[in-house]
Amino acid sequence: MWLAWIKQEKLFLPLDRERVRDTLRNLYSRAVKDYSCIRLWCEYCNDVVTDLEYSEDRIREIFELALSNIGLHVTKGGELWEQFRQYEETLLQTIREQLDKEDCPEKEFVQDLYNKQRSRVDSLYQRQLAVPLTGLEYTMSEYKTWLGEGVGIPVALLTRYEAALKKREAIISFEQALEISAAPHEEEYLHYIEYERKHGDPARVICLMERAITDNPLNSNRWVDYLQYLDQVLKVKTVVLSTYGRAVRNVPWIVDIWTQFMLAQQRYQLHFSHVDETLDEALKNGFQDAASYLSLWKCYLSCHWRQERFQPLKTNGSEEHLENNPLNSAFERSINFMNQTFGEEGDPTGELTRFMAECEGVRDDVNSFRVLMSGLFESKIYKEQSSLWLEYISMELRFGEVSEARKIYQKAVQCSTDSPQLIIQQFLNFESVHGTLETYDNAALKCRRQQKKINEKSAKEAEKLALQNKKHSDNKGKNKQTSKDGPGKSKTEPKDKNDKHAPSKKRKISSEPENQKDAKVVKPSNKSPEKPSFPKKPVQESAEIDKSKYPLTVFVSNLSYDATEDDLNETFKHIGSIVDIRLVKSVNNKSRGFGYIEFHTREEVMSALELDRVPVLGRPCYVSECQEKSLGSKTEFKYKNTIENHKLFVNNLPYTTTEAELRDMFGKISDIKSLRMVTTKSGKFKGFAYVEYRDSESAKKAILELNDTQVGDRKMSVAISNPPGKTSSQRHNDSSLMSEKPEEGTKRKTKMNFLIPRAISQPRAKPSEGGKIGNQAAASQSDTDSTASNSSGKGTSNSSQEIPRKMLSNSEFSKLFNK
Repeated sequence: MWLAWIKQEKLFLPLDRERVRDTLRNLYSRAVKDYSCIRLWCEYCNDVVTDLEYSEDRIREIFELALSNIGLHVTKGGELWEQFRQYEETLLQTIREQLDKEDCPEKEFVQDLYNKQRSRVDSLYQRQLAVPLTGLEYTMSEYKTWLGEGVGIPVALLTRYEAALKKREAIISFEQALEISAAPHEEEYLHYIEYERKHGDPARVICLMERAITDNPLNSNRWVDYLQYLDQVLKVKTVVLSTYGRAVRNVPWIVDIWTQFMLAQQRYQLHFSHVDETLDEALKNGFQDAASYLSLWKCYLSCHWRQERFQPLKTNGSEEHLENNPLNSAFERSINFMNQTFGEEGDPTGELTRFMAECEGVRDDVNSFRVLMSGLFESKIYKEQSSLWLEYISMELRFGEVSEARKIYQKAVQCSTDSPQLIIQQFLNFESVHGTLETYDNAALKCRRQQKKINEKSAKEAEKLALQNKKHSDNKGKNKQTSKDGPGKSKTEPKDKNDKHAPSKKRKISSEPENQKDAKVVKPSNKSPEKPSFPKKPVQESAEIDKSKYPLTVFVSNLSYDATEDDLNETFKHIGSIVDIRLVKSVNNKSRGFGYIEFHTREEVMSALELDRVPVLGRPCYVSECQEKSLGSKTEFKYKNTIENHKLFVNNLPYTTTEAELRDMFGKISDIKSLRMVTTKSGKFKGFAYVEYRDSESAKKAILELNDTQVGDRKMSVAISNPPGKTSSQRHNDSSLMSEKPEEGTKRKTKMNFLIPRAISQPRAKPSEGGKIGNQAAASQSDTDSTASNSSGKGTSNSSQEIPRKMLSNSEFSKLFNK
C-alpha cells in the first residue's frame, strides 16, 4: 500500500515538482518506520540517490539506516548492499576521472579524496562478506577483481567470511521453508525465530521479527512476542516506543498491547499526558468484552497511582488540578464508564473500587476507605462474595481496628452466600485470636444460627430436587404405560391444565351418599370413550414465515418464557434496522420460547448469527438461520469432533468460574481466538470450557503452565481438545424384546418369558410310545430339550408339575395364567 501510494504521487512530479518531492520524502519516512520491507527500502534509496538536493552524507546516512533495518535479510539483503556499493563506486570513478586529468587542480587534495573513497568501498566489501547472505561467493569474486592481481585477502576477513558461510549453511533451511510455504508463513517464522533467539544475536532476531510482522501485520501473537523481546532484551527507548505505536495501529483490538504501551511510556519517564492520550485512543477502538475495558482501566489507574505516589503529578502546571486530586477524578471516570457501558456486570468483583480503597488505605485515609467499601457492599452482587468481605476485614485489621473488623464479620456471616462456611470459620478464628471468651461465645451463637439456616435451606433444596426427580420418573413411567382395555383401545389422552372441561385421570372417592351425588354412575362399555372437545388452538400469525423471506430471517430459540419482543429488540437493535419480530405463542398467549427476527439486509442477518448464545434475561439465546425443515434431515454438530492442536479442553472448573477469570488466566499465555464456556440450556456453567488459540504452540505452552492449577477448591485440567468419535448408542436391554444372540445349541429366551405362566414354563413329561398328545404343534424343540435334561429320563414327573395332555381352551389357559 505504501508503494502504491508513492507510485501515484510520482505521477504528479512534472506538474508540481517541489510539492510532490516534499510529499514523497514524507511518505518514504513514514513508510520505512512502519514496515521493514526490502522493496520499500530499495525504492527509497534509489530515489534518494537520484535526488540532487540530498548531500552525500545524508545519502550515506539513509543507506546505513536501511542496512541496520533490513541488511541482514539472508536472501534479499544483498540487493541493498549492492546498491550502496554501486553508489560509492560511482563516486570513486568520478574522483578517479578527475585525478587522471593532466590539468587537475589541487591534485593532492583529489588524491586524498580518492583514497578515502576507495577505503569506503573496501569497507563495504568487507562488511558485506561478513554477513551470511546468498550470493556471497560471487561478492568475494568481485572483491578480488576490484583489489587487482597480486593483492591478497586479509586473514581476518577470510575468517569472518568462512564464519558467514557456515552461518548461512545453518539457516538456509529456514529460508527455503519460508520460500516454498504459502503466506503468511506463521509456523516457519516461529521455528526460525526460536532458532535465532537460542543463538543470542539481537540484531538478527529483530531483523527476523520485523520480517515476520511485515508478512503478518494483523497477527497479534507476532506483535506481542516482538514487543516482549524489545522490553526484555533491547530496552532502547526510541525503538520500543515506536514499535508500540506501530502495534496499536495494526492490531488495536488487543488490550494487552495498549496496557503494556502505557507501562512502557511510564517506564521511560514520558510526561503523563502521553498515558492519557494512549488511554483515550484505546477507548475508541471498541473491545469485545467488559473484561478488556476493565483491564485497561486497572492499568491506567495503577499508572496514575504510581505517578502520584512517587512523582507528584504536574499537569499543565495547574495548582487547581492538584487540589482536585486527579487520581480520584480518574477513578470516578472509570467507574462511570463501566457502569454506563456494562452495568454491574462490567466489574463483577468490584476490582476498581477495591483498588481505589487499597490506595486510600496506603494513604492512611481510613474514612475514605470505609466510604468506598461500604458503598461497594450496597450492591447485592458484591454483598454475596466472601472474598470481598475478607479483603475488607483484612484492611481494617491492618489499621488496627479490631472492633470494626468484628462488626464487618457479623455482617459478612449474614450476607455472604458463595462460601458461608469460610466466613464462619474465619470469624471463629478471629475471635479466638482477638476476642474474649464472651465475644467468642456470641460469635459462636451467631454462627450456629446461620449454619442452621444454611442447613435448612440445603435440605429444602434437596427435598425440592428429590420431588422433581420423582415427578420426572413418574411421568416417564406413565408415558411407557399402554392401555389394557384390549385391541382397538386408544391411550389415555393427556389432560390440558388450562381446560376445565377435560376429564380427570384420578377418580375421587366421596364419603357422601350415592343419592346426594350429582354425578351419575355409568356402567363401563366396550366402546372407547369419546375424546373431550378441546377449544381449537388459534393460528399464530406471528409464526408464519414467507419462504422468500428466509434469507433475511433468523430463528431464535431457548428463550425464557418471560422474554418479550421488546427484550429481543433491545438485544439485536444494534445490528441494524429490524423489520419484524415474531414470537411463537401458545393458546393462552404465552411465549413458547422461540421465534423469528426479520432484518433488511443479508449482512445484518450474518451479524445476528454471531450473537449465538447471547444471554437474554439470563438465558443463552440460540440464533440460527431460518430454514425449512425437511423430512429425514439431520442437524450437523456445530463443533468439530476431531483433534484440534490449537484448541484446549479445560475441565474440573468450579461452577462459579466466570469468562473473565478464564480469559485472564489463558490470555496471559497468548491471544485467545475464542473461548466457549459450556452451559446448560438455562445458562448454568457445567464446569468445563474450550479455549482456542491461533496456533498450536500457544496451546502447548498453556498446558505446561496451567494444567493442575488450583482454581477455587478444584485443580483445573487442561488438555488438547480431542473429543471421542460419535458411535451409535446401544439400546437398553429393556427396550428390546429379544436378548442377545444365544450360543449354538442353547435355547433362545425372550424378554416376554415373564408373561408365561409358571405351570406352563415347567418341563413337560416325555410321552410314551403310542401316546397321543392333543396338540402336536406344542411338542416343539424346546420341549425335547427340556425333557432331555430331566434327571429321570422316564417320561414321568411330579404331579404338581404335570400338564394336561389335551389342548387347553381359552378359559382354562386364563385360569392358569391368573394362578
